Amino acid sequence: MITVGIYLAAGNSRRMETDKRALPLADSSLGSCALQAALSSFLSTVFLIVQPNDSLDWVVSPLLHHEKITIVRCPSATQSFSLRCGVREAIRHQAEAAIVLLADQPFVRKETINELIACFAQTRTDYVAFTNNSIPFPPILFNATVFPLLLNIQGDEGARQLIRQKHWNGTLLYTDDHRLFFDIDTMEEYKQALEYWEKGGIG
Repeated sequence: MITVGIYLAAGNSRRMETDKRALPLADSSLGSCALQAALSSFLSTVFLIVQPNDSLDWVVSPLLHHEKITIVRCPSATQSFSLRCGVREAIRHQAEAAIVLLADQPFVRKETINELIACFAQTRTDYVAFTNNSIPFPPILFNATVFPLLLNIQGDEGARQLIRQKHWNGTLLYTDDHRLFFDIDTMEEYKQALEYWEKGGIG
């Protein structure tokens, strides 16, 4: 089964006023944590979606040379446009499913990704995601059958919002690890992530 990763890293970090992907975290960089997890997982390929002028200096060097990584330069920073860039690559690679990952979710682990893949192999539902309150959160695995719908997302509307509006047949996996859903948009949240790491690590 061909399952690819769509790693969305083309944002502008407007609320941080600095490139949050480059901030140090867990002996790495914030933006490299989930990328490392994705490349270490059972994903066949990971499409790293970035802006055309991205120097990629925020990525830990060994990851850029990983055999699974493919750099995709997207002309727009909006999440919907970035997602469409990734979905088109997934279609070109004849993927049966794609997992959408966010560069500002550093607590995603390879085990998280592998569990999504294993669940999809059994259920073949429209999507598979983790939840702790009946609402799906990234990372989210999408069946190739819904790729055409993902290509219709506009503006800053994310795939999660599309799921909430559509009557899709999805599978939700429960987790009590709230760090999995933690994304970093502000300096306060970054400081909180540092505290999380000091207390328990990223895994």
